[in-house]
Amino acid sequence: MSKPKKKRGFRPIKVRNIAFHWCFSGIIDIRPENHKNNILTIDFGWYDAFAYANDWENMPPEFNPKIMTPKFVSASIKFALDNGWVTELSNNRLNILYRDGAYLVKE
Repeated sequence: MSKPKKKRGFRPIKVRNIAFHWCFSGIIDIRPENHKNNILTIDFGWYDAFAYANDWENMPPEFNPKIMTPKFVSASIKFALDNGWVTELSNNRLNILYRDGAYLVKE
């Protein structure tokens, strides 16, 4: 999946003097400004509660954070950079999970 032509839906953020663009669409999708095929995804357990409107017994556990903020995205990028995400590569992908206040690199 590549960035839309005018980065529609992607928000800019700068972490450690590196420019990124991010968007939320069920998961958080983060890409360095100069390498659109280098992708960081963050799964924090979000789900659409309306999908379980008639099936409350099978609803997944609550997810946090409830509101996606640039502060959370920045902390997630810092975790990824500290755990081996190389932003200078063209076709690089790192998937991380965020559950119960902790990050985990997903293989």
